[in-house]
Amino acid sequence: MLPKKYFTKEDMAFTGYLSKFSLPEIFEFLEQGYKTGLLSIRALKIEQHQQSQNHYIWLRQGRIVAAANSLDNQGLVSMINRRGWVTKNCATEKFEASGGKISMGLCLKSQGLVTAEQLTLLFRAQIMGQIAPLFELENGKFDFDFQASIPAAEMTGLSMLATEATIKGLRSLRNWSALTAKLPDSTSGISKKTLVVSQLQLDTQESKFWEYADGKTSLKEIATRLLISVEKAQQIAFRLIVSNLAEEVFIVHTPETPIVDNQTEFADLTSTNGFGELSSQAFAADFPSLKSQKPAYATKKEPEKIETSVKEKTLDAVPNSSSNINVSQSFLQNLVGFLQTKVEN
Repeated sequence: MLPKKYFTKEDMAFTGYLSKFSLPEIFEFLEQGYKTGLLSIRALKIEQHQQSQNHYIWLRQGRIVAAANSLDNQGLVSMINRRGWVTKNCATEKFEASGGKISMGLCLKSQGLVTAEQLTLLFRAQIMGQIAPLFELENGKFDFDFQASIPAAEMTGLSMLATEATIKGLRSLRNWSALTAKLPDSTSGISKKTLVVSQLQLDTQESKFWEYADGKTSLKEIATRLLISVEKAQQIAFRLIVSNLAEEVFIVHTPETPIVDNQTEFADLTSTNGFGELSSQAFAADFPSLKSQKPAYATKKEPEKIETSVKEKTLDAVPNSSSNINVSQSFLQNLVGFLQTKVEN
């Protein structure tokens, strides 16, 4: 939206440069505000030998009704003359005879000099012939005069939404360099501002693109699904945005929660022991220090083993009483035998 500082309340006009505000943005503003007046665009010369070109577009209640490259009121009648429908002099005479109270197109139609179909073709050529090249204009100055009158001599009697002229002009645009900075970011999405496309007719690509205007799907993802380039997706999104059908939405990506692989962390129920040989090996590999540690049940039984070994060692250290008695009896028997021998001698 154009800021208020570009308006001058005294003469009811606003002015600016296309380097800051693109033609689609200007058209969108004029349509939404139902503005009536004359939009003048002057292409600024780049080289000294180049001359500035002027373009004039008349609007009524936000709708384009006429366009020309001069203010001499000869643009429409010259187009009719070049097509061989009505001579320039004849058309001018008929129009002046009507008092100039109705448009040139309706005047000639009422005289049976042109048909409704011819007027439709004439109007499209008049509007798009003047407007389409302006979308490629990078250096230009615009001015909108709210007080300017609309010349009936340049009117066919037909009108077109300003945003309709935008979307049609951008479809045929080849060089997007003047609008590159205005394109939505490829990581953004677009969200529908209306559920019904009223007076604008979308082409095939725009209709498919419209289905993904959910505010959640990025332009990169849409490009992948529609098998088009990201740049093309940005251009289509821009057409929908400046036509007031959609708006750009910045998508915030949340980090994904890591997924735990159960096969390596938990038991392998297909193993022979039923408790997971694979998981035990993986667990031991991750925690090698646990390999040297004894299980809890072994630690609890350790005191019993110690008591048993101590008891055994204690018993081993105590002399066997039966063994001592046997030795004493043998000694006594030998002693008795020795004494008997001595007595016999």
